[in-house]
Amino acid sequence: MGQLVSNKSLLFSSRPLAVGVLADAAAFEHFTSLDPANRANLCDVAELRLDQLKIPAADLRAALAGNEIPLLLTARHPAEGGQAPEDPAARAAMIEPLLDLATLIDVELRSAAQMQGTLQKARAAGVGVVGSFHDFQATPADEVLRGAVNFAQQAGLDSVKLATYLNTQDDLARLMKLAGDTHRLRLSVMGMGPLGRVSRLVLAKCGSLLNYGFIGASNAPGQWPVARLKEILAEL
Repeated sequence: MGQLVSNKSLLFSSRPLAVGVLADAAAFEHFTSLDPANRANLCDVAELRLDQLKIPAADLRAALAGNEIPLLLTARHPAEGGQAPEDPAARAAMIEPLLDLATLIDVELRSAAQMQGTLQKARAAGVGVVGSFHDFQATPADEVLRGAVNFAQQAGLDSVKLATYLNTQDDLARLMKLAGDTHRLRLSVMGMGPLGRVSRLVLAKCGSLLNYGFIGASNAPGQWPVARLKEILAEL
């Protein structure tokens, strides 16, 4: 089954999108048990955390037969909160067999050079590439954040995701300014920690495109349940 929604349709969305994170077998089984209407009510995009699901590609493919929700494939580097091996070839081997099902893939900015082969295959398949940056302890200085955006642009990526830990209200204010500025590619910006939940609403209002919520159990501090997040985003 090929992708049903183009990456350009998603990346040029005029509204913030709710991404449901599928990070364990129970969440995946729940998602695949839903009929199309209930899946659509649950989230706009489903992220398959291949590094955490650890389900063989053939079984994923079979369970997703007939799926109409755009899929984002992620095999997260361990330095950025993932459970995949550091070896880029091993992470590529998780993503590439499922590219024909994907609308987007996520590759950390730190991995972009090492995973060029996967990025090229994704582009050839019409799959968009989200370059991601995570800091689970702090929100880096503005020059670091803007440097990440510039790196993604120079690397020819289609979008960039920035997720940082908010220690102060000023951290949130800086992310709001970043999300609200005009960039050549679409940004998805979110905070983690005690201010995480409120940040995801405020930053979506400021222009953050992909806004992540959990299905089943949360896999990042500050996430909303995705169904509730989708409801609130529709009211912003």
